[in-house]
Amino acid sequence: MNKLSRWLFYSLYVIIFLSVFASCENTEEREVRLAKQYCSSCHLFPEPGLLDKKTWMNSVLPRMGLQLGLNTFDYQSDVPVKDILTFLSTIPPAPVIKEDEWKSIKSYYVKNAPESLSTQPNEKLEETTQFETSKFRLNKNEQPLITLLHADTKSSRVYVGTRTGWLYQLTNQFEVLDSIYTYSAPSHIKTDKDGIIEVLLMGIMDPNDQPAGTLVQVDYKNRKMNLLIDSLKRPVHFEKADLNADGLDDYIICAFGNITGALLVYENQGNQRFKKRILNAQPGTRKVFVRDFTGDGKPDIVALLAQADEKVMLFTNEGDFKFKPSNLVRFPSVYGSSDFDIADFNHDGHFDFVTTQGDNADFSIILKPYHGVRVFLNDGKNNFSQSWFYPMHGASEVKAADFDGDGDTDIAAITFFPDFTKEPRNSFLYFENTGKEFKPFTTSLANSGRWLVMDASDIDNDGDKDLLLGALNFKPLVPDSIFNDWNAQGASLLILRNRLQ
Repeated sequence: MNKLSRWLFYSLYVIIFLSVFASCENTEEREVRLAKQYCSSCHLFPEPGLLDKKTWMNSVLPRMGLQLGLNTFDYQSDVPVKDILTFLSTIPPAPVIKEDEWKSIKSYYVKNAPESLSTQPNEKLEETTQFETSKFRLNKNEQPLITLLHADTKSSRVYVGTRTGWLYQLTNQFEVLDSIYTYSAPSHIKTDKDGIIEVLLMGIMDPNDQPAGTLVQVDYKNRKMNLLIDSLKRPVHFEKADLNADGLDDYIICAFGNITGALLVYENQGNQRFKKRILNAQPGTRKVFVRDFTGDGKPDIVALLAQADEKVMLFTNEGDFKFKPSNLVRFPSVYGSSDFDIADFNHDGHFDFVTTQGDNADFSIILKPYHGVRVFLNDGKNNFSQSWFYPMHGASEVKAADFDGDGDTDIAAITFFPDFTKEPRNSFLYFENTGKEFKPFTTSLANSGRWLVMDASDIDNDGDKDLLLGALNFKPLVPDSIFNDWNAQGASLLILRNRLQ
């Protein structure tokens, strides 16, 4: 081979090598571009490292493909029969992505996802001395299935709702006074100074899109319920406020739904007539707070949306039932946002909030290191940044209050999906605000039930905040030994009486 031939040979070799190398680079760049293009069109972009390879491949990606119009998942095995038409209305009639593009997206997630996620530290926590803890069994004939808790300090009553559709009225010494059958699981309740009891009923508690939920007034004396609002999709929370300054309370309802749902406002037009307005047409609104968040004298709405596009939103009241939406914080769609509470953590006169992320019953049922409790501080202009995080597997509900009376805000949190094998006691945590940190405590009785709901109120009228935890002892993901122990103990409620007074 002469010099020219060798030069041509090596030149060709280099060209082929560079071509292959460039092709590899282009492939990777294309995968990233397509993933960000399609996977951030509806929610915050989920990084591959948020889930392991197996979960991406076998569970999440097939469902993602279906949402893009591809035949990647058998939805009939996953969607209730009555909801199939509703579900199909959310799926594109034809693919919105090419097959090779979809392969590139799958390749990106599988190549860049870890084999497994890191686990949270198994911290041994001290027993809380702030609360005296005891158990209460509501019904000896059935396992605990609590869906609602509310301690009304003014009337010295405790209200307990169950998945089976019963609403109990107890004294603050936990003696059962009365009960009424509500036909479906109660999810939220309000009582006023006139003794009027308003209760939100889910209709169907399990994931569904049927408009079977209602808001009713409960009349224990005459054994009846008065319908206020119907045709709600799995409603889970409501607030009352005069949004247009006409002297009448309007209703803000979180219709969580499943595939569909909405944040709804019902304008009170008097004589129990209401005009429905859709504030946000996204499913998954979990909770709202109503107050003047902008300082203009009009009540605004802050809401946690916990389905798909997970975020905390501010709806600024511009008058005449017009609200300007803005995102305060967004989370990746696999975080499992579950609850939030409002407080001024740094005493600057502006509202901050604390969130829990831990819903683990959807398409990625694995322990996640980013589940836990987060505090977000307000810069005074309603811009929020995370200031604190504590890992807590399956965190599901949170309350912020000054439990120890030292002038700062403490935190209590429960989890419905803890690490049952390693840290079942961490299903309840009390975080004492020391001024420098939030120091976690638990109680030895925390593993006596699977806690779904929590209330913070002055149960015994002694001037401090107590805590109530309600158990819904579902079997999925729970070891037999723990589940059998729950049934043997029969703890419907965990009562934590504050020792401050």
